[in-house]
Amino acid sequence: MSEERRAHVRRLLQVDAFVTTEGLEQRWRAQIIDIARMATGFITAEELPERTRYRLQFRFPGSDIQDEVEMTLVYCHTVGTQGRFHYGARILAVSQECVDRIVEYVTRGNPRMR
Repeated sequence: MSEERRAHVRRLLQVDAFVTTEGLEQRWRAQIIDIARMATGFITAEELPERTRYRLQFRFPGSDIQDEVEMTLVYCHTVGTQGRFHYGARILAVSQECVDRIVEYVTRGNPRMR
């Protein structure tokens, strides 16, 4: 699979995560529902305040490594009857190691992440 193709492939998943503000003064529980090399989608129980940038902290299933990406929100809509919020975000900054784990997880689904 080419590098360009991998950049756009997404994988559906359910991964517990935390969304934080840049200075870590606020933190919300989230569940990542899809991820790609340059974008992610996640659900929160609370609406996030309008900010320029957030951080998303997560671990892939079976991994001991906590990953973190810097992101900006692209869209938000409410989902379900419980008032949850579905966000789409563009990943702005991410380590190469995290990119490698995302690509491995998205393309193979069986990451070597320990």
